[in-house]
Amino acid sequence: MSTTKKRKLMQLLYQLTAIIIILLLVGCGKSKTSGKVKPDEGKAEGTTQQEVKPASQQSNQTTQQNIQQDADPKQQDTTPTESNLPSTAGQSLGAYLEAKNRLVSILSDALTSNPGTELISMKFFDITMADISLLPASSFGFGQEVAAASLEVLGMKDVEYSESGNKYSVKYRNAEGIQCELQGEYDKAADALKCISIIDGKESLISENRKTSFGYISQIYTINEDGSSFIYQLAISGEDGAVGISNVSSAPPALTGNEAIDFPKQCQEWYAIKGKEVTGVTSDGKEISFEYTRPEN
Repeated sequence: MSTTKKRKLMQLLYQLTAIIIILLLVGCGKSKTSGKVKPDEGKAEGTTQQEVKPASQQSNQTTQQNIQQDADPKQQDTTPTESNLPSTAGQSLGAYLEAKNRLVSILSDALTSNPGTELISMKFFDITMADISLLPASSFGFGQEVAAASLEVLGMKDVEYSESGNKYSVKYRNAEGIQCELQGEYDKAADALKCISIIDGKESLISENRKTSFGYISQIYTINEDGSSFIYQLAISGEDGAVGISNVSSAPPALTGNEAIDFPKQCQEWYAIKGKEVTGVTSDGKEISFEYTRPEN
């Protein structure tokens, strides 16, 4: 397969994932009647009624915020505050995934466009595939009706949503009939979400993401069928950031929120971009450094 085709394949995967997330979030932003999720529609006992803004209002609000930030760079501080926090865990996940996929796509394109590093971008494939496991989390905070409608479109059956305080669970059977569950815990004050994917009774993925003063930090711990496991650590600041990859034997310590933007560089291999400069260390310890000109939008 040519370098150009590989680059297009990776970009297509990122775009498809982003489209699925956006479609789910748009669906989550709508209600058949008053725009509110009724507490008796499949929610666990003790949950509270949440008001959901129509997708058009969310989009207009986001656009206005972007325009204001472009006009005044001082407003680009992303430290979580009461005014900029997402209203639900599902919306928090959507914002993080959008930022993460943008960084991964840029780094992937940079690596595939540079002679000698073309194949490295394929290592980002598992980061993108992890988004599929996290899709049920898009319904966190929206209730049974939204969870079922969103997941059944993707061929998932017997969807059961539950919510208690800041903890969530979506159980379902996948296309192969295997029982799956995604558990989540959302710290709204820190805008931090932790998810655990369980397939056929076994943990297959642990994902964490947190908002920071510069953007986002996250880590994805994956367990493969052969028993091998990997950790992917990311730091995201707009279209700059770093991705680290390590082969590990156990889950890493939880994120604290104090991690610096270069914390993924503690991994066995890592790749970073800042402006035009791309740097990294490959799996065999080789250092890379080159300039990348981003395509015009």
